Amino acid sequence: MLKEILSPKTCAKCRLCCSFDREDSWENPVISEKTAEIVKEQCKKGELLPYGEKSYRFALSFNDEGLAYCPALTEKGCCLDDNAKPFDCKIWPYRVMRKGDKLVIVLSPVCESMTAMDFSKTKTFGEKIAKEIFMQAEENPDIIKEYIEGYPIVAEK
Repeated sequence: MLKEILSPKTCAKCRLCCSFDREDSWENPVISEKTAEIVKEQCKKGELLPYGEKSYRFALSFNDEGLAYCPALTEKGCCLDDNAKPFDCKIWPYRVMRKGDKLVIVLSPVCESMTAMDFSKTKTFGEKIAKEIFMQAEENPDIIKEYIEGYPIVAEK
């Protein structure tokens, strides 16, 4: 979904979005009920735990350094094809969040490749994909996170 603005090669070099420390484990992607079976089939490792109303998340195993890696991450990248990838992963580093009574799309400041770009470019692209993100949020409200102060807002509803 983001290939127009962020190359897969750039993402493959970084893989930051596929690792979590205890403080950012909330970023563990939400897997919809619709794709959970495909995820289990394509990714032979990693347990799925119920999350929210109709969703799942990978069980994370933290190492001695306090880091956990997504079970879908392999040496070659993600073991999931585009049909099975969690929506959170498809839109990273954009996130849909609730800020008061509004839904907002934000840009995570953690992705160095995106934050290095001119903000007007990332905002314009965020606005371009906003309709699909908001639609997915309506279909699966479990993907909505609580707003984190300081995350730049690129679109709102």
